Amino acid sequence: MSPPDPGVAVLRDTPLVRVPDFFPEAVATEIHRELRDGIQYERVELGDVTRHWRGARPVGGVYFDPMLRRPGWQSPPLATAAIDWFESVRFLSWLSRVAGEELTFLRPVTAYRMGKGDRLCLHDDMSSPEHAVSVAYNVTRDWRPEWGGATLFGDVVGTTPLPTPPDSPIDLQRWHVVNERRYSPVFNSLVVMALDTRFAHGVNEIIGDGQRFALVGIYSRVVP
Repeated sequence: MSPPDPGVAVLRDTPLVRVPDFFPEAVATEIHRELRDGIQYERVELGDVTRHWRGARPVGGVYFDPMLRRPGWQSPPLATAAIDWFESVRFLSWLSRVAGEELTFLRPVTAYRMGKGDRLCLHDDMSSPEHAVSVAYNVTRDWRPEWGGATLFGDVVGTTPLPTPPDSPIDLQRWHVVNERRYSPVFNSLVVMALDTRFAHGVNEIIGDGQRFALVGIYSRVVP
């Protein structure tokens, strides 16, 4: 598999790039089937700011073990190869060109499913200063913008602490941004976002009846 040429649209010029028609149509269709029918999901709720379904992994393996599949499910080979490809040297080389700096693999991509009432709060993914790039590969078909579920991206101007449940893995905050951009889901597109404390991203609430599917990953810069 070969991704589209990033051309001159690198993250040094703009902090978010969306690449259409990322995989061949047949590959995208099989990834959609894998995320819709094969992946086991677990519910994630953080206060009233984040609600979604995340691809489940064995207990204790939140990010690094293989995602669980439904009993009896046989993953399409095209889907398996494409998901693994996000860890490949070729993809890292391509992503490094887009980012304008050398990147390294951090952890496998994770599947996410979102439906009516789900949302993802604004955040910066900067739990580590080495985090450099986030990718979100969307396989949501026939999405209507009026259903919500858009990727939000903006420049951070401040945060306000929110009540945080005792079992929350992070301190909840309300992020205040300017220059907010909204990107409605587009089938077979890859969104590449620069990670920095200057930026925040999330997903606004879904108010339609559709199901939103995506693979999401984080990549780190190479530290000398």
